[in-house]
Amino acid sequence: MITTDLDIDFLKQMYDKFKDTGEGNIKNHVVAKFLEMLGYDSLEFYYEHSMYHRNGRADIAVKIERETYLYVEVKSANNKLDEKEQLQLARYLYDSRLSWGILTNGKTFILMNNSIESLPSLHRPSVDDRVVFKIDIFNKKNENLIEYFSKRSIYDTQITNYFRDIAKYKAYKFPLGGGSWNVYKSTLFNFFKYYADQQKRYRDLGQIRVDEFEDFLKHEMEMKNSKSSGRKIKSIDTFDNKYSHIRSFFQALNIKSNGFDEGKIQLIRRMNLKEEIVESNELLTEDNIELILNFYSNRRDSIRNKALILLCLSFGLERSTLLSLTTDSIYKERLIIGNRELVMPKKLQLILEELKEQHKSNKVKDNCLFYTKYNNEYKPLSESTINYIFDTVSEIDKSNSLWKKLNTAYIRSTLIKKLFENNFSLEEIVYLTGADLVSLSNLISTDDIIENVKTRKNSYQKIHPFHKFLN
Repeated sequence: MITTDLDIDFLKQMYDKFKDTGEGNIKNHVVAKFLEMLGYDSLEFYYEHSMYHRNGRADIAVKIERETYLYVEVKSANNKLDEKEQLQLARYLYDSRLSWGILTNGKTFILMNNSIESLPSLHRPSVDDRVVFKIDIFNKKNENLIEYFSKRSIYDTQITNYFRDIAKYKAYKFPLGGGSWNVYKSTLFNFFKYYADQQKRYRDLGQIRVDEFEDFLKHEMEMKNSKSSGRKIKSIDTFDNKYSHIRSFFQALNIKSNGFDEGKIQLIRRMNLKEEIVESNELLTEDNIELILNFYSNRRDSIRNKALILLCLSFGLERSTLLSLTTDSIYKERLIIGNRELVMPKKLQLILEELKEQHKSNKVKDNCLFYTKYNNEYKPLSESTINYIFDTVSEIDKSNSLWKKLNTAYIRSTLIKKLFENNFSLEEIVYLTGADLVSLSNLISTDDIIENVKTRKNSYQKIHPFHKFLN
């Protein structure tokens, strides 16, 4: 739940106004306002606060009580907040024996906890493990996380500690992230959001009981099986997997759990589940698309791969069409394919522009849109490479064969069916996807068309089935 005092639009306006004027204005007009909105007392803001070591100073030290402070380090708007800056804040916290700090450039806010220990690694900065949240105030998906930066959540109810514990678990079990981590993270985030809402404050992890986790599973099942959501709990195995996620969490943190070691049979009995729950064959649910995009974000060639998946979700493009695209195929907000001019959704526009800029910086000579680097040379993508890119998502959950279905043909057929269900006419579907009538007849039956015409209302709305991830 976002605090009612949080005016994100105002923060965005202040950032846009002062982003080119230096970190002083960002600190006073954006960051200080952000902290005030989240319940911190501006009379307790100490600027350039002296540290215990000789030369270091925190930009803002927010006094909570006695010797407890929240340290806030502010950088200029164009600062990427990379390892160097994170280490600086971590040192300040360590020297002052404090737990919580925020690193920000006014747009991105990183909440760090200095009590998180990490395992030594040559493959990543260890300070990464201390990041509990990294949000962008311009990203609507991050808005529900801002509450966990508040004084109430960090210091009063301490519910942000649940997410500190998740960060600790990641540091021990999934230090490099990856597809499997995204699956575990989804279960843990959803559970602790639910649990914090129920308990209203942080409880020691050892006090969490198995029946409380089962209440969460029942709640999730009711929400996802509701008529409005369009998503279904897949099978008993889904619940069993979620149990394994929370079990692994307790084991990695060396917490004695209350009843989480029960097997699948006991689980079925306790939750009064029926074996005949039908397993869904739906791969492109909202949750799964989120997992796919997050999966690509954490891998090599993330911009290229996300551009591929968003093009398929937008227009159901086939492999041959993807390979035929050039930088000239993109004209302002439109994608030109043959005699079709397709209006691109906002996220697709942005990532294709980013891809084109990447081509320039890599000095790619040809104008093909999709490339791969081989022997230090950039070569046009092949159909087999596209197949490989889609095949890799099976790593998200190797135990679930559903992930192996993902390819351009599957996305295309799913999109066509969903467009029809969402009241797009056959002519509009042909124009958007380039599908011929023979292909449509294999996916949409005559009975479906007749039923659609009979039930369609005059006030029907047309919404792209994947609009949430495209706009």
